[in-house]
Amino acid sequence: MEDGHEIVFADEYGTWMITGDEKRFVNCYLTSLSMISSPEEYTVGAIPLIKRDSYESFSKKVYSTAIKIGNKDQKIHLKKEVEKQKIRTK
Repeated sequence: MEDGHEIVFADEYGTWMITGDEKRFVNCYLTSLSMISSPEEYTVGAIPLIKRDSYESFSKKVYSTAIKIGNKDQKIHLKKEVEKQKIRTK
């Protein structure tokens, strides 16, 4: 609490509680992340979104968006990590 982070108490909590275009949110997040992150940091930020999208029938096309947005080194690192973790991308 002293770090200023929000604490949420809920029986049920998820992104479904936030209305809006989640595909657009993901695109903006990955764009910002790619501008400030190393390939490793970009991958750490993108992987959870890619995994979740794979559970949701790839409705947000997160993997292809992350590949399109990332710089050359970020793309290479992300592709290797997705293969290593055997994450479905389509």
